[in-house]
Amino acid sequence: MGQRSPIMPLDSRLTDVIGLIDTILNDFGGRADIYAVAQHMDADLDDIIPNLNAAIYLGFIKVDNGDVAVTELGAKFLNSKISERRRMLRDLISNIEPFKTAIEIGRSEPFPLDKLITALVNKGYSEFKAPGIRDLLTVLLSEWGAYAGLIKKRGDEYIIV
Repeated sequence: MGQRSPIMPLDSRLTDVIGLIDTILNDFGGRADIYAVAQHMDADLDDIIPNLNAAIYLGFIKVDNGDVAVTELGAKFLNSKISERRRMLRDLISNIEPFKTAIEIGRSEPFPLDKLITALVNKGYSEFKAPGIRDLLTVLLSEWGAYAGLIKKRGDEYIIV
């Protein structure tokens, strides 16, 4: 088994990641204590962590001396037109699970969700054995994958575009 790719936090939401980047950049000048950000957003830290981790995996935010800071890439993403955001996101999520495996198995034909789950578990990602994983994956693939123009759903199958 090779090196594990990072896993997109299954409960992260694209709009929340964009909101987090926007808040740190525009309300805090690009750098802040995450607790201050949570308080400013009137949110629990536990609710922000999945979106923070997603932003870190994508390279939009970095942790520096206990603060979170928007990276140059994060600022570029936030300030880009929607078409450019989609292109950037497509490139970035292609190396993050479950999108990486979805691309591998869906390159030649549409695939059902169970095939993706099996492939991820076979790669050693035991996280994908968890109860409720089907619902979380459906939302993740539909939201992130569709926005990025990477994945479409037709019936019970996913198509890599």
